[in-house]
Amino acid sequence: MSANTTSATSGQKIVILGGGGTQFIPALISDFIRTKELYGSSIVLVDLDEKKLETVSQLGKRLLDATDADYKFESTTDRVSALPGADIVIISVEINRFPLWEADRRIPKEFGIEQALGENGGPGGLFHAMRQIPPIVEICKDVERLCPNALVINLSNPMSRILQAVHDYTNVKFVGSCHEIAEGQAYLSTLLDIPEERLHVVAAGLNHFTWYLKIQDKKTGEDLYPTVRKLAPTKVNHVRLLVADLLRLTGYLCVTNDSHVGEYLTNGHVWRTEWAPETEPLDFFMFYQIYLADIDERVKSLAKGDFPPKEFIKKPSGEVVIDIITTLAEKGRKTFNAFNLPNNGYISNLPTDCIVEVPGRVENGKIFGESVGSLPPLLASWCKLQVAIQKLNVKAAMEGDRQAALEAMLLDPVVTSRCAAEKCLDAMLNANRAYLPRFFV
Repeated sequence: MSANTTSATSGQKIVILGGGGTQFIPALISDFIRTKELYGSSIVLVDLDEKKLETVSQLGKRLLDATDADYKFESTTDRVSALPGADIVIISVEINRFPLWEADRRIPKEFGIEQALGENGGPGGLFHAMRQIPPIVEICKDVERLCPNALVINLSNPMSRILQAVHDYTNVKFVGSCHEIAEGQAYLSTLLDIPEERLHVVAAGLNHFTWYLKIQDKKTGEDLYPTVRKLAPTKVNHVRLLVADLLRLTGYLCVTNDSHVGEYLTNGHVWRTEWAPETEPLDFFMFYQIYLADIDERVKSLAKGDFPPKEFIKKPSGEVVIDIITTLAEKGRKTFNAFNLPNNGYISNLPTDCIVEVPGRVENGKIFGESVGSLPPLLASWCKLQVAIQKLNVKAAMEGDRQAALEAMLLDPVVTSRCAAEKCLDAMLNANRAYLPRFFV
Protein backbone atom coordinates (compact mmCIF):
# COMPACT_ATOMS: atom_id res chain seq x y z
CA MET A 1 0.00 0.00 0.00
CA SER A 2 1.22 3.44 -0.72
CA ALA A 3 -0.35 6.78 0.13
CA ASN A 4 0.08 9.61 -2.35
CA THR A 5 0.23 13.12 -0.98
CA THR A 6 0.02 16.49 -2.61
CA SER A 7 3.17 17.85 -4.21
CA ALA A 8 5.57 19.71 -1.94
CA THR A 9 4.99 23.44 -1.65
CA SER A 10 6.64 26.23 0.27
CA GLY A 11 4.08 25.64 3.01
CA GLN A 12 1.78 22.85 4.10
CA LYS A 13 -1.68 23.17 5.61
CA ILE A 14 -1.84 20.94 8.67
CA VAL A 15 -5.16 20.44 10.43
CA ILE A 16 -5.12 18.84 13.89
CA LEU A 17 -8.39 17.27 15.05
CA GLY A 18 -8.43 17.05 18.84
CA GLY A 19 -6.34 20.21 18.92
CA GLY A 20 -7.40 20.97 22.51
CA GLY A 21 -5.65 17.89 23.86
CA THR A 22 -2.86 18.66 26.31
CA GLN A 23 -1.00 15.34 26.18
CA PHE A 24 0.31 15.47 22.59
CA ILE A 25 -0.64 18.76 20.96
CA PRO A 26 1.58 21.26 22.85
CA ALA A 27 4.57 18.98 22.30
CA LEU A 28 3.67 18.64 18.60
CA ILE A 29 3.52 22.43 18.30
CA SER A 30 7.02 22.54 19.80
CA ASP A 31 8.15 19.98 17.22
CA PHE A 32 6.82 22.24 14.46
CA ILE A 33 8.59 25.27 15.93
CA ARG A 34 11.94 23.43 15.84
CA THR A 35 11.36 22.27 12.25
CA LYS A 36 12.49 25.07 9.94
CA GLU A 37 11.86 22.94 6.85
CA LEU A 38 8.12 23.47 7.42
CA TYR A 39 8.25 27.22 8.00
CA GLY A 40 5.62 28.98 5.91
CA SER A 41 3.04 26.32 6.76
CA SER A 42 -0.29 26.88 8.48
CA ILE A 43 -1.44 24.93 11.54
CA VAL A 44 -5.15 24.78 12.37
CA LEU A 45 -6.28 23.37 15.72
CA VAL A 46 -9.82 21.95 15.77
CA ASP A 47 -11.66 20.84 18.90
CA LEU A 48 -15.26 20.79 20.12
CA ASP A 49 -14.16 21.70 23.66
CA GLU A 50 -13.82 25.48 23.39
CA LYS A 51 -12.18 25.87 26.80
CA LYS A 52 -9.41 23.35 26.14
CA LEU A 53 -8.96 24.62 22.61
CA GLU A 54 -8.49 28.16 23.89
CA THR A 55 -5.85 27.00 26.41
CA VAL A 56 -3.79 25.10 23.85
CA SER A 57 -4.23 27.85 21.26
CA GLN A 58 -3.05 30.44 23.79
CA LEU A 59 -0.02 28.29 24.57
CA GLY A 60 0.75 27.78 20.88
CA LYS A 61 0.66 31.51 20.19
CA ARG A 62 2.90 32.16 23.19
CA LEU A 63 5.43 29.60 21.95
CA LEU A 64 5.39 31.11 18.47
CA ASP A 65 5.79 34.63 19.85
CA ALA A 66 8.86 33.50 21.80
CA THR A 67 10.61 32.28 18.63
CA ASP A 68 11.12 33.29 15.03
CA ALA A 69 9.10 30.31 13.80
CA ASP A 70 7.19 31.23 10.63
CA TYR A 71 3.78 29.59 10.94
CA LYS A 72 0.25 30.77 10.46
CA PHE A 73 -1.58 29.57 13.56
CA GLU A 74 -5.37 29.28 13.86
CA SER A 75 -8.02 27.47 15.90
CA THR A 76 -11.70 26.66 15.37
CA THR A 77 -14.48 24.39 16.60
CA ASP A 78 -15.69 23.85 13.02
CA ARG A 79 -13.75 21.18 11.13
CA VAL A 80 -15.73 21.73 7.92
CA SER A 81 -14.29 25.23 7.65
CA ALA A 82 -10.80 24.01 8.60
CA LEU A 83 -10.36 21.06 6.22
CA PRO A 84 -10.48 22.58 2.68
CA GLY A 85 -6.97 22.76 1.24
CA ALA A 86 -5.42 20.58 3.96
CA ASP A 87 -2.33 18.58 3.03
CA ILE A 88 -2.12 16.73 6.36
CA VAL A 89 -4.93 15.88 8.78
CA ILE A 90 -3.80 14.68 12.21
CA ILE A 91 -6.43 12.87 14.30
CA SER A 92 -5.94 12.84 18.07
CA VAL A 93 -9.47 12.74 19.46
CA GLU A 94 -11.11 11.26 22.55
CA ILE A 95 -14.69 11.35 23.83
CA ASN A 96 -15.22 12.18 27.52
CA ARG A 97 -12.10 10.16 28.26
CA PHE A 98 -11.78 9.46 31.97
CA PRO A 99 -15.39 9.08 33.13
CA LEU A 100 -16.02 6.61 30.31
CA TRP A 101 -12.70 4.82 30.81
CA GLU A 102 -13.53 4.36 34.49
CA ALA A 103 -16.85 2.75 33.52
CA ASP A 104 -15.08 0.59 30.91
CA ARG A 105 -13.05 -0.90 33.76
CA ARG A 106 -15.66 -0.94 36.54
CA ILE A 107 -18.59 -2.58 34.72
CA PRO A 108 -16.72 -5.68 33.44
CA LYS A 109 -15.27 -6.18 36.92
CA GLU A 110 -18.82 -6.41 38.30
CA PHE A 111 -19.19 -9.54 36.15
CA GLY A 112 -15.83 -11.03 37.15
CA ILE A 113 -13.95 -9.80 34.06
CA GLU A 114 -10.52 -8.38 34.95
CA GLN A 115 -8.65 -6.16 32.48
CA ALA A 116 -5.08 -4.92 32.31
CA LEU A 117 -6.00 -1.44 31.13
CA GLY A 118 -9.39 -1.52 29.42
CA GLU A 119 -8.28 0.77 26.59
CA ASN A 120 -7.36 -1.34 23.54
CA GLY A 121 -8.52 -4.85 24.43
CA GLY A 122 -11.13 -6.62 26.53
CA PRO A 123 -14.67 -5.23 26.99
CA GLY A 124 -13.13 -1.80 27.73
CA GLY A 125 -11.32 -1.74 24.40
CA LEU A 126 -14.46 -2.95 22.61
CA PHE A 127 -16.54 -0.05 23.89
CA HIS A 128 -13.73 2.49 23.63
CA ALA A 129 -13.55 1.60 19.93
CA MET A 130 -17.33 1.70 19.48
CA ARG A 131 -17.40 5.27 20.79
CA GLN A 132 -14.36 6.36 18.78
CA ILE A 133 -14.99 4.70 15.41
CA PRO A 134 -18.17 6.46 14.14
CA PRO A 135 -16.97 10.06 14.73
CA ILE A 136 -13.52 9.33 13.29
CA VAL A 137 -15.05 7.71 10.22
CA GLU A 138 -17.20 10.84 9.85
CA ILE A 139 -14.05 12.99 10.06
CA CYS A 140 -12.47 10.89 7.31
CA LYS A 141 -15.57 11.20 5.13
CA ASP A 142 -15.26 14.97 5.48
CA VAL A 143 -11.60 14.63 4.44
CA GLU A 144 -12.70 12.67 1.35
CA ARG A 145 -15.15 15.42 0.45
CA LEU A 146 -13.20 18.57 1.38
CA CYS A 147 -9.50 17.69 0.95
CA PRO A 148 -9.33 14.33 -0.88
CA ASN A 149 -5.58 14.50 -1.47
CA ALA A 150 -4.74 14.94 2.22
CA LEU A 151 -2.93 12.29 4.22
CA VAL A 152 -4.61 11.32 7.50
CA ILE A 153 -2.18 10.59 10.34
CA ASN A 154 -4.00 8.86 13.18
CA LEU A 155 -2.77 9.06 16.77
CA SER A 156 -6.03 7.99 18.45
CA ASN A 157 -6.63 4.69 20.20
CA PRO A 158 -7.61 1.93 19.81
CA MET A 159 -5.31 2.36 16.81
CA SER A 160 -5.88 -0.93 14.96
CA ARG A 161 -9.65 -0.90 15.38
CA ILE A 162 -10.03 2.72 14.32
CA LEU A 163 -7.86 2.27 11.23
CA GLN A 164 -9.68 -0.95 10.31
CA ALA A 165 -12.89 1.09 10.21
CA VAL A 166 -11.22 3.90 8.22
CA HIS A 167 -9.92 1.29 5.77
CA ASP A 168 -13.28 -0.50 5.42
CA TYR A 169 -15.61 2.52 5.30
CA THR A 170 -13.64 5.34 3.62
CA ASN A 171 -11.15 5.94 0.82
CA VAL A 172 -8.77 8.34 2.55
CA LYS A 173 -5.01 7.87 2.48
CA PHE A 174 -3.84 7.16 6.01
CA VAL A 175 -1.10 5.97 8.31
CA GLY A 176 -1.15 5.34 12.04
CA SER A 177 1.73 6.45 14.25
CA CYS A 178 2.44 5.25 17.80
CA HIS A 179 5.35 6.18 20.08
CA GLU A 180 5.54 2.74 21.78
CA ILE A 181 8.40 1.70 19.48
CA ALA A 182 10.45 4.63 20.81
CA GLU A 183 9.79 3.54 24.39
CA GLY A 184 10.77 0.01 23.42
CA GLN A 185 14.05 1.30 21.99
CA ALA A 186 14.76 3.17 25.22
CA TYR A 187 14.11 -0.01 27.21
CA LEU A 188 16.44 -2.04 24.99
CA SER A 189 19.13 0.61 25.23
CA THR A 190 19.01 0.52 29.04
CA LEU A 191 18.81 -3.26 29.17
CA LEU A 192 21.79 -3.77 26.83
CA ASP A 193 23.72 -0.65 27.89
CA ILE A 194 24.01 0.34 24.21
CA PRO A 195 23.10 3.76 22.75
CA GLU A 196 19.76 3.72 20.95
CA GLU A 197 21.34 4.89 17.70
CA ARG A 198 23.37 1.65 17.56
CA LEU A 199 20.30 -0.58 17.72
CA HIS A 200 18.86 -2.03 14.53
CA VAL A 201 15.46 -3.63 15.09
CA VAL A 202 12.69 -5.19 13.04
CA ALA A 203 9.35 -5.36 14.84
CA ALA A 204 5.95 -6.44 13.55
CA GLY A 205 2.47 -7.40 14.67
CA LEU A 206 -0.52 -5.31 15.73
CA ASN A 207 -0.42 -1.96 17.48
CA HIS A 208 0.44 -2.46 21.18
CA PHE A 209 0.94 -6.14 20.34
CA THR A 210 4.08 -5.85 18.23
CA TRP A 211 7.07 -8.17 18.59
CA TYR A 212 10.78 -7.76 17.94
CA LEU A 213 11.82 -10.18 15.19
CA LYS A 214 15.41 -8.87 15.04
CA ILE A 215 17.59 -6.97 17.50
CA GLN A 216 21.09 -6.24 16.19
CA ASP A 217 24.08 -3.99 16.82
CA LYS A 218 24.36 -1.68 13.80
CA LYS A 219 28.07 -1.20 14.35
CA THR A 220 29.12 -4.86 14.59
CA GLY A 221 26.16 -6.69 13.06
CA GLU A 222 25.94 -8.84 16.22
CA ASP A 223 22.64 -10.56 16.98
CA LEU A 224 21.67 -9.12 20.37
CA TYR A 225 18.63 -11.32 20.97
CA PRO A 226 20.57 -13.96 23.00
CA THR A 227 21.75 -11.20 25.34
CA VAL A 228 18.23 -9.78 25.62
CA ARG A 229 16.87 -13.23 26.51
CA LYS A 230 19.52 -13.56 29.20
CA LEU A 231 19.20 -10.10 30.74
CA ALA A 232 15.44 -9.35 30.64
CA PRO A 233 14.50 -11.78 33.44
CA THR A 234 17.30 -10.56 35.72
CA LYS A 235 17.33 -6.78 35.17
CA VAL A 236 13.79 -6.29 36.41
CA ASN A 237 11.77 -3.48 34.90
CA HIS A 238 8.57 -3.07 36.90
CA VAL A 239 6.45 -2.11 33.89
CA ARG A 240 7.75 -5.06 31.84
CA LEU A 241 7.36 -8.04 34.15
CA LEU A 242 4.75 -9.69 31.95
CA VAL A 243 6.82 -8.79 28.87
CA ALA A 244 9.85 -10.54 30.39
CA ASP A 245 7.78 -13.63 31.21
CA LEU A 246 6.39 -13.74 27.67
CA LEU A 247 9.98 -13.55 26.40
CA ARG A 248 10.82 -16.55 28.55
CA LEU A 249 7.81 -18.48 27.26
CA THR A 250 7.90 -17.55 23.57
CA GLY A 251 11.48 -16.48 22.91
CA TYR A 252 10.25 -13.12 21.58
CA LEU A 253 10.16 -9.69 23.20
CA CYS A 254 7.02 -7.58 22.94
CA VAL A 255 7.76 -3.96 22.05
CA THR A 256 5.33 -2.41 24.50
CA ASN A 257 4.89 -2.61 28.26
CA ASP A 258 2.72 -4.83 30.45
CA SER A 259 -0.31 -2.54 30.53
CA HIS A 260 -0.73 -2.83 26.75
CA VAL A 261 0.31 -6.40 25.96
CA GLY A 262 -1.74 -7.59 28.93
CA GLU A 263 -4.90 -6.40 27.20
CA TYR A 264 -4.68 -9.17 24.62
CA LEU A 265 -4.02 -12.20 26.82
CA THR A 266 -5.93 -14.34 29.28
CA ASN A 267 -5.00 -13.22 32.80
CA GLY A 268 -2.92 -10.45 31.26
CA HIS A 269 -3.88 -8.29 34.22
CA VAL A 270 -1.74 -10.50 36.50
CA TRP A 271 1.84 -9.25 36.20
CA ARG A 272 3.61 -11.26 38.88
CA THR A 273 6.42 -13.49 37.63
CA GLU A 274 8.40 -16.41 38.91
CA TRP A 275 11.39 -14.19 39.66
CA ALA A 276 9.41 -11.38 41.31
CA PRO A 277 6.42 -13.05 43.04
CA GLU A 278 6.19 -10.34 45.68
CA THR A 279 5.66 -7.57 43.13
CA GLU A 280 2.10 -6.23 43.04
CA PRO A 281 0.49 -5.33 39.71
CA LEU A 282 0.66 -1.59 39.11
CA ASP A 283 -2.54 0.40 38.68
CA PHE A 284 -1.70 2.11 35.41
CA PHE A 285 -5.13 3.72 35.22
CA MET A 286 -4.57 5.59 38.47
CA PHE A 287 -1.02 6.50 37.46
CA TYR A 288 -2.23 7.73 34.06
CA GLN A 289 -4.91 9.93 35.61
CA ILE A 290 -2.34 11.60 37.85
CA TYR A 291 0.08 11.95 34.93
CA LEU A 292 -2.45 13.61 32.64
CA ALA A 293 -3.82 15.87 35.39
CA ASP A 294 -0.25 17.08 35.93
CA ILE A 295 0.14 17.74 32.20
CA ASP A 296 -3.13 19.74 32.16
CA GLU A 297 -1.90 21.97 34.98
CA ARG A 298 1.50 22.51 33.36
CA VAL A 299 -0.07 23.46 30.03
CA LYS A 300 -2.41 25.93 31.76
CA SER A 301 0.56 27.46 33.60
CA LEU A 302 2.58 27.72 30.40
CA ALA A 303 -0.34 29.29 28.57
CA LYS A 304 -0.68 31.92 31.32
CA GLY A 305 3.02 32.74 31.12
CA ASP A 306 4.19 31.17 34.39
CA PHE A 307 7.17 29.39 32.79
CA PRO A 308 9.70 30.35 30.10
CA PRO A 309 8.42 28.97 26.79
CA LYS A 310 11.86 28.29 25.34
CA GLU A 311 12.49 25.61 27.97
CA PHE A 312 9.32 23.81 26.89
CA ILE A 313 10.24 24.04 23.21
CA LYS A 314 13.55 22.24 23.77
CA LYS A 315 11.87 18.93 24.64
CA PRO A 316 10.77 16.77 21.66
CA SER A 317 7.39 15.05 21.73
CA GLY A 318 8.75 11.58 20.98
CA GLU A 319 6.32 11.32 18.05
CA VAL A 320 7.52 10.86 14.45
CA VAL A 321 4.70 12.95 12.96
CA ILE A 322 7.02 15.85 12.12
CA ASP A 323 9.51 13.54 10.40
CA ILE A 324 6.71 12.04 8.29
CA ILE A 325 5.34 15.43 7.24
CA THR A 326 8.78 16.92 6.51
CA THR A 327 9.94 13.95 4.44
CA LEU A 328 6.69 13.94 2.46
CA ALA A 329 6.86 17.69 1.80
CA GLU A 330 10.49 17.51 0.64
CA LYS A 331 9.93 14.38 -1.47
CA GLY A 332 12.78 12.81 0.48
CA ARG A 333 13.42 9.31 1.81
CA LYS A 334 13.40 8.18 5.43
CA THR A 335 12.83 4.84 7.15
CA PHE A 336 10.67 4.34 10.24
CA ASN A 337 10.48 1.49 12.74
CA ALA A 338 6.68 1.41 12.97
CA PHE A 339 3.81 2.38 10.67
CA ASN A 340 0.21 1.18 11.04
CA LEU A 341 -1.11 0.33 7.58
CA PRO A 342 -3.31 -2.21 5.76
CA ASN A 343 -1.29 -5.43 5.65
CA ASN A 344 -1.11 -6.08 1.89
CA GLY A 345 1.27 -8.98 2.53
CA TYR A 346 3.75 -7.15 4.78
CA ILE A 347 3.18 -9.92 7.34
CA SER A 348 2.65 -12.98 5.18
CA ASN A 349 0.68 -15.10 7.68
CA LEU A 350 -1.87 -12.43 8.69
CA PRO A 351 -4.93 -11.42 6.62
CA THR A 352 -4.07 -9.02 3.81
CA ASP A 353 -6.84 -6.56 4.68
CA CYS A 354 -6.13 -6.24 8.41
CA ILE A 355 -4.22 -3.33 9.97
CA VAL A 356 -0.65 -4.24 10.96
CA GLU A 357 2.24 -2.42 12.57
CA VAL A 358 5.41 -2.90 10.52
CA PRO A 359 8.57 -1.00 9.58
CA GLY A 360 8.03 1.49 6.78
CA ARG A 361 9.48 4.30 4.77
CA VAL A 362 8.54 7.62 3.24
CA GLU A 363 9.90 8.02 -0.27
CA ASN A 364 9.10 10.46 -3.11
CA GLY A 365 5.98 11.77 -1.41
CA LYS A 366 4.53 8.32 -0.67
CA ILE A 367 4.27 6.02 2.34
CA PHE A 368 5.19 2.34 2.17
CA GLY A 369 5.25 -0.57 4.57
CA GLU A 370 8.13 -3.05 4.59
CA SER A 371 7.67 -6.82 4.24
CA VAL A 372 8.89 -8.80 7.26
CA GLY A 373 7.88 -12.33 6.23
CA SER A 374 5.88 -14.43 8.67
CA LEU A 375 5.41 -14.15 12.41
CA PRO A 376 6.24 -17.17 14.57
CA PRO A 377 3.16 -19.47 14.71
CA LEU A 378 2.13 -18.67 18.29
CA LEU A 379 2.42 -14.91 17.79
CA ALA A 380 0.59 -15.11 14.46
CA SER A 381 -2.25 -17.08 16.08
CA TRP A 382 -2.59 -14.54 18.87
CA CYS A 383 -2.67 -11.73 16.30
CA LYS A 384 -5.22 -13.53 14.07
CA LEU A 385 -7.58 -13.83 17.02
CA GLN A 386 -7.28 -10.10 17.69
CA VAL A 387 -7.87 -9.33 14.01
CA ALA A 388 -11.12 -11.31 14.12
CA ILE A 389 -12.20 -9.40 17.24
CA GLN A 390 -11.26 -6.06 15.67
CA LYS A 391 -13.28 -6.71 12.53
CA LEU A 392 -16.34 -7.67 14.57
CA ASN A 393 -15.79 -4.55 16.67
CA VAL A 394 -15.81 -2.37 13.53
CA LYS A 395 -19.01 -3.98 12.23
CA ALA A 396 -20.68 -3.51 15.60
CA ALA A 397 -19.63 0.14 15.85
CA MET A 398 -20.62 1.14 12.32
CA GLU A 399 -23.86 -0.82 12.05
CA GLY A 400 -25.08 -0.88 15.66
CA ASP A 401 -24.87 -4.66 15.45
CA ARG A 402 -25.35 -6.23 18.89
CA GLN A 403 -24.60 -9.75 17.62
CA ALA A 404 -21.23 -8.62 16.23
CA ALA A 405 -20.44 -6.95 19.57
CA LEU A 406 -21.42 -10.11 21.44
CA GLU A 407 -19.24 -12.29 19.20
CA ALA A 408 -16.30 -9.93 19.72
CA MET A 409 -16.85 -10.23 23.47
CA LEU A 410 -17.10 -14.03 23.32
CA LEU A 411 -13.87 -14.30 21.30
CA ASP A 412 -11.90 -12.03 23.61
CA PRO A 413 -9.41 -14.02 25.74
CA VAL A 414 -9.98 -11.61 28.62
CA VAL A 415 -13.63 -12.79 28.82
CA THR A 416 -13.72 -16.31 30.24
CA SER A 417 -17.49 -16.81 30.76
CA ARG A 418 -20.14 -16.78 28.04
CA CYS A 419 -22.80 -15.80 30.60
CA ALA A 420 -20.68 -12.94 31.91
CA ALA A 421 -20.03 -11.83 28.31
CA GLU A 422 -23.73 -11.32 27.54
CA LYS A 423 -24.56 -9.67 30.85
CA CYS A 424 -21.52 -7.38 30.61
CA LEU A 425 -22.40 -6.45 27.03
CA ASP A 426 -25.94 -5.40 27.95
CA ALA A 427 -24.76 -3.44 30.99
CA MET A 428 -22.12 -1.59 28.95
CA LEU A 429 -24.55 -0.87 26.11
CA ASN A 430 -26.96 0.69 28.57
CA ALA A 431 -24.18 2.70 30.21
CA ASN A 432 -23.10 3.99 26.78
CA ARG A 433 -26.59 4.64 25.41
CA ALA A 434 -25.87 8.36 24.89
CA TYR A 435 -22.74 7.60 22.84
CA LEU A 436 -23.99 4.65 20.78
CA PRO A 437 -27.28 5.72 19.17
CA ARG A 438 -26.92 3.16 16.37
CA PHE A 439 -27.70 0.40 18.86
CA PHE A 440 -30.93 2.04 20.00
CA VAL A 441 -32.67 3.10 16.80
